[in-house]
Amino acid sequence: MTDTIIERSAGAAAISAKAMAIALGQDVQIVDCVWDIGADLTHEHAHRLELVTAEKSVRVYFRELELTTANNASRGKRIDERLQRAVAQLLQRAPAPTYGFN
Repeated sequence: MTDTIIERSAGAAAISAKAMAIALGQDVQIVDCVWDIGADLTHEHAHRLELVTAEKSVRVYFRELELTTANNASRGKRIDERLQRAVAQLLQRAPAPTYGFN
């Protein structure tokens, strides 16, 4: 069980680093990456990463296999895509007009 927690922690650190790099590339300043990775094997299905900026936050959920094998090529690609979508939600955008004048 201890090995699993260590693998989770290493995977969480790698995923956090990817999230920070993606955010930096999109000019999003993440102030905190908060993980809930579970302390035992009963929490293996919903590991949660919360990416926090000054204005908003977004949660991304990962399964056990994604966390313990984050360096796998195909899983890594899926993780990157999910992180890119999460960071895109953190971008500050001006609201679109709901009506226009003719």
